[in-house]
Amino acid sequence: KFVTDICRNESLDEYAHLTYELCVSSSKKKTVSIYTLTEDRFFINKELSVPEAVHKMRRDGRTICLATANQYYLLDTDNGKVTPLSPLDAEVEAVFIKRVGMGEFLLRMADLALFITSEGVAAKRAPLTLLGRPFQVAYQFPYVLALSHDQVDVYSILTQEHKQTLAFQGGCTLISVGDRVLVASRRQVYSLCMVRLEKQIQALFAEGHINEALYLAEVSMLNEDLSGHDEKDRLSQLQKVKQQAGFAYLAQFKLDDAATMFQESSLDVRELLALFPSLQSSSRPYQPQASAAGLHKITDVQMLTKGNSEKLEQVKSFVISFLEDIRATPAAHGKRDVVDTALLQLYTERNSSQLLAFIGSDNFCDNADSVAALEHHKRFHALGLFYCFHDSAEKALEIWTKINDGTLHDEAHPGLDYVLDFLASLSDHDLVWKFAVWALRKDEERSARIFTQRPYNERSSEKIRPDAILDYLQSFPIALRIYLEHLVFTRKHEKEKYHTNLAVLYLDEVLALQSDSNATEEQRKLARYRLSHMLESSSLYRVALLIGRVQETDLHNECAILYGKMEMHDKALHLLVHRLKDYPAAERYCTVNSQDKDLRYRQRLFQTLLSVYLTPADGQGQLLVVQAMNLLNSSVAEFDVVQVLQLVPPDWSIFLVSSFMMRSIRKSMSRSRNAHLQHSLARGENLQVKGEFVRAHSRPLIITEDRQCDVCQRPFNDAAFVRYPNGVITHLHCSRNKSICPVTGKWFGASK
Repeated sequence: KFVTDICRNESLDEYAHLTYELCVSSSKKKTVSIYTLTEDRFFINKELSVPEAVHKMRRDGRTICLATANQYYLLDTDNGKVTPLSPLDAEVEAVFIKRVGMGEFLLRMADLALFITSEGVAAKRAPLTLLGRPFQVAYQFPYVLALSHDQVDVYSILTQEHKQTLAFQGGCTLISVGDRVLVASRRQVYSLCMVRLEKQIQALFAEGHINEALYLAEVSMLNEDLSGHDEKDRLSQLQKVKQQAGFAYLAQFKLDDAATMFQESSLDVRELLALFPSLQSSSRPYQPQASAAGLHKITDVQMLTKGNSEKLEQVKSFVISFLEDIRATPAAHGKRDVVDTALLQLYTERNSSQLLAFIGSDNFCDNADSVAALEHHKRFHALGLFYCFHDSAEKALEIWTKINDGTLHDEAHPGLDYVLDFLASLSDHDLVWKFAVWALRKDEERSARIFTQRPYNERSSEKIRPDAILDYLQSFPIALRIYLEHLVFTRKHEKEKYHTNLAVLYLDEVLALQSDSNATEEQRKLARYRLSHMLESSSLYRVALLIGRVQETDLHNECAILYGKMEMHDKALHLLVHRLKDYPAAERYCTVNSQDKDLRYRQRLFQTLLSVYLTPADGQGQLLVVQAMNLLNSSVAEFDVVQVLQLVPPDWSIFLVSSFMMRSIRKSMSRSRNAHLQHSLARGENLQVKGEFVRAHSRPLIITEDRQCDVCQRPFNDAAFVRYPNGVITHLHCSRNKSICPVTGKWFGASK
């Protein structure tokens, strides 16, 4: 009596516990009573007060959502707290409350049905817009059914859309029971059975509602009660739905969404590649399963793009991006060769800038398919690189040489320098010699790097030793010169043969250019500079061999350098002064040849030059007075004053040599003072060392009764003992040799 509504706790697993919790509202007491019903008992747990008489209520866990005549409330069954939600619209004829999930209720608000959580806040779902004048609702995931007097309307809680209207006159009751909904009139009861979720999902795909189909699949198939399958089967079905969604997105050219679906569903990459006949593996043919399973109806990429070249490029870019993303993930496990080969084929087809870097990276490309693709699209440089990274350097070089010879054409090839650098780093010396001939005939000067830029840590080999290379390069003089320069100046080899051969080559080049009327002055200057530099910087070549040839030419400067190497300075200076009249060169000759020599040697060299200045050529002509005075007053020249005065002509005035004399006297006095200062400093240092020596040897040595001999370990009975410089103390009879320590064996010098 006075009961207005009854509901049960819908979140309780009643079948597992065989227990029911019933909520009963009373209009007289304005209370909600909580009862427990078991197999053999029925008793009241608690009674909770409410502000007004309850008209409708539904319970989920500890929360009861109830409606009075004017207001919606939430009632906490644990503490009895009542929370007002929203006032009721007076124009609403029928109020309904429905639990639509864990912690979620559906409430009637005018022409809307709102989703409210058990915390009293709006759920993330948008409200449903109600049609007609419904007075009862039922919930069967994922639909809400609303009963009016003449129809039943079906709404989706996933999209909040009105899905279906069923005509039904005189309906009075609507209730969800198990997997069906019962609708009753006053005379009859009908069962509304929902189409299987799998069919609904396929219908949504057919209508193009991909997002809704995915959402329905994710929610239903992850719910054991809805799907009716075990967890493994449910996850497998969900993966198939996502794969189907991926192909559907692909058909709509929503490529980012397609990539997401393919990755989430762990799609076998071969299913995607099956759309590209040109990407099929010749060694591992694959029969696609997705099309047979009804996941898509795309026969190939041409059907997908309908001949549109722009769309075709978009799809290829999508496939490349997808393959790049998965190639290092578990999705490519066991199929890495398929993924890498397809990537190479796509890069090749599009002439991608990533092709060369990809070939040079760690990959598992199929050799036959990769080579076929590279040859078909004429990517010859990449083909050579592919051979190179698959241990076929000879094939790579054959292709690259054909490109350089013009037999094959590929703009991506860097040119001859690339081949030369490759040969310079190649460890197969037989292969180096096989292609070195071609390279040297192509360009001697540039090809010399094959031998000059060998790896620093290269293993030694008879075929690549310097003498073998020199013998081979005899037919290629330019390369021979460059290699000898490498040995002499870069590798710093001190073998006389290398230095002599290089000097002879330089000399031959100079003589050839002098007799060549077509040679430019710049070429002649450069050749003579190289020869002069070699003759001055090296002391390892055979001077006698070179001077015999140079004396017969007009290469007086080079002849002077050779005279200098033979210590024939008077002849060298005579050439520079009287033949070439190059006085700065003569002074530079003295400076260069006196470096790292003692004072007497420097004085003798400069005095020789002074003597040449003051001696007329062939006994005739005038003395070179100006040059002699400049030399005497030079800051770099060194002279013995007495010998200079003997060389100076007697008719010279004191004024001419006064500046030289004054500077010489100052320099002599400075040397004398410096020598005296050094002598004094040395004496002082000697005294300090002697003092330290005396202090070190004058320390007292105390022998007590407890002190023992370091040899026999017995005490000293008399004052006689022996002390070694290292501190060892022994008896006289224990010291057999005064120069050798009897304990450590250290030797201190001969005994006197």
